[in-house]
Amino acid sequence: MRIAVIIPDRLDRPNFLAQCKKMLDYQSVKPDATFLINYLPRSEKPDITQRYRTGYERVSELNLKHPESAYDLIFFIENDDFYSRTYIEDMLKAWEANGKPDLFGTSFTTYYHIGLRAYFNFYHPERASMMNTMIKPNLNIIWPPDHESFTDMHLWTRDRCLEGSKKVWTPKSQLSIGIKHGVGLCGGRQHTTGLQRFTIKGGLGNEAAGGVDDSELKWLMQHVKDESIFNFYKSFKQ
Repeated sequence: MRIAVIIPDRLDRPNFLAQCKKMLDYQSVKPDATFLINYLPRSEKPDITQRYRTGYERVSELNLKHPESAYDLIFFIENDDFYSRTYIEDMLKAWEANGKPDLFGTSFTTYYHIGLRAYFNFYHPERASMMNTMIKPNLNIIWPPDHESFTDMHLWTRDRCLEGSKKVWTPKSQLSIGIKHGVGLCGGRQHTTGLQRFTIKGGLGNEAAGGVDDSELKWLMQHVKDESIFNFYKSFKQ
């Protein structure tokens, strides 16, 4: 099993990217190659789809040129999010247990705003967030326009080429956290807009009920075990 990781990067989050590289280095199962798609932005428009597509096509082309060392699976990793030490290992085990579908991911995302120090869980039982998506290379994918911010929505719900070979899984532990902050060009609504989702309304911690206060960082400390990464989040200033 050869694993490739694709990381889209606009060169506007160097400190977050440094943490991302650290998380890949400490994985219990390490990828065989990491493709950092970090060419200079060609416009001020969002380009995360373009970067994901570029990385995907690069891996697929390498597979055709060098079939003896082809990659079997691609992990999409976002440069500003948190991944636990066993993220790749646990996702691989779950993918294998679920029949090795073409498209695989988790059925919920926990978003944590390190400026507001609050979090909520977003449940999406029919799709995964891009930060938690795995995919096989060399598929006939119909990509959305390059400026589309929500690549995951397209792949999981609109690309009919992937119908019938996709599956989501609900992990029993906190394998990852979608970190929100507002640094660089952000596609998701939880960075600088849509912040009402983090508003404390009773501490139920889901999108409808509002966020959970973590002003003392106890929840974050419980899940971010690496001291240097935790201190990076702790020291963040908006």
